[in-house]
Amino acid sequence: MNISKILLNTADVAPSHPAIIFRDKRITYKEFSQSVKEKAAGLRNYGIKNGSHVALMMANKPEYAISYFSLLSIGATVIPINPTFKENEITYILNDSDAEAIIVDEIGLCEVQKARESLASVKTFVSLGKVENFVPWDEIHEDSYDFLLEPKKADDNAQIIYTSGTTGRPKGALITHGNLKWMSETSAEILELTDEDRVLLVLPLFHAYAKLQGLLQCVLKGCTIYLEERFIPNVILQKLSDHKISIFLGVPTMYTMFVHSANIRELDFTNLRIAGSGGASLPVEIIEKVKTEMGVEIGEGYGQTESTVMISCFPSDIAKKIGSVGVPLPGLELKIIDPNGREVPVGEVGEIIFKGPNAMKGYYKKEEATNETIQDGWVYTGDLGRQDENGYLYIVDRKKDLIIRGGYNVYPREVEEVLYTHPNIVECAVIGESDPVFGEEVAAYVVTKTTTTPDDISDFCKQQLAHYKVPRKIYFLTELPKTTTGKILKTPLKKR
Repeated sequence: MNISKILLNTADVAPSHPAIIFRDKRITYKEFSQSVKEKAAGLRNYGIKNGSHVALMMANKPEYAISYFSLLSIGATVIPINPTFKENEITYILNDSDAEAIIVDEIGLCEVQKARESLASVKTFVSLGKVENFVPWDEIHEDSYDFLLEPKKADDNAQIIYTSGTTGRPKGALITHGNLKWMSETSAEILELTDEDRVLLVLPLFHAYAKLQGLLQCVLKGCTIYLEERFIPNVILQKLSDHKISIFLGVPTMYTMFVHSANIRELDFTNLRIAGSGGASLPVEIIEKVKTEMGVEIGEGYGQTESTVMISCFPSDIAKKIGSVGVPLPGLELKIIDPNGREVPVGEVGEIIFKGPNAMKGYYKKEEATNETIQDGWVYTGDLGRQDENGYLYIVDRKKDLIIRGGYNVYPREVEEVLYTHPNIVECAVIGESDPVFGEEVAAYVVTKTTTTPDDISDFCKQQLAHYKVPRKIYFLTELPKTTTGKILKTPLKKR
């Protein structure tokens, strides 16, 4: 089944129901579906066909959703690219993915023009505006009276999603039509979505999390998507209240900014039934503050690009546990293993591995990396975690982020959780620094509200952590390096 079928189905059932609200524009499911058909037919006239690799590089706007479904409907494989990427990043992804075409908006246009001469396979350049040597998006349309979806098998590629590159050079994860269908249906069922839900989507659509949970599952169930281009905390909080939003999908940085907003207590969030968080670990302190100030309990989930989106979450019929990322999705197998591949006892820390219908096909053109990550059908996540006696999963840290100080294991997340309870700390990141005596030393990078001292922070940690976990090196920054989705980047800190 071609995943684009979900849009056509919803348009048939609820043609006049609003699909996308963007600025002052309202698009019904019938209008959405018709635009997709016309653009798909038009794209075929420019040589884009079944099996073509096409990059999609634009900010959140209706054209993104229309382009995405149009490309999938004709059997093309979509390569989403962050519109703020620079020339070298764009060149790497387009060449690595063997992209034949790119659709770009005004944000990324300049950098794509710079990269043009270095691109090995891109022949068709499409722009949302009129630019020399680019095909104008508005000119791509064709009568769609005889339009038919390109038939697809479950194992056929739908998209190549590049990893964030927080641990090295980005790799393209092959996600299939079957992956997207299963994950959309499973996630929508867990969240109990209906066509009455109003979903505010400010997470960038180039990200897997936003694309699946903010777009595909919403289209499947006929939700109304309030699409936002930029995250401005006070503006988004106001819109959550004004539009009676029922579902908000965010990342930890967004919730951190929410709880520090001056007007949060003046707004009404009674319609907000789901506040989801993903992409990185969420400090317990922030979860509790959001519950107090907004009256909603954040549902943390866990996943990665290689799992299409999710591995675990909190279904509505189980109690939330602070610090946990929920239970494995139904239909998945999950294990916690030691370095020798043996399952560890309940409660002990090990590497998380999983298998199921959400597992990626592999990394594009990277057989060695694929074989390292997928073994006997099991995907090795590189994340350290533990499960309790009831199956709740707790993420301890990235395997590669583990600090070994004088023979003792120190998990950065544990230290970060303590730092976040300090009344003056807004954000923090803990890494290991090379040390001639202990091998590694615990280092903390912090952003504070007001001036404080290393001794103050160190003394605070000594009250709650064993001595070997206490940061000996503390650095003050005005902001931490992050991806555009709000995930804190530790690699730049390690290079300092």
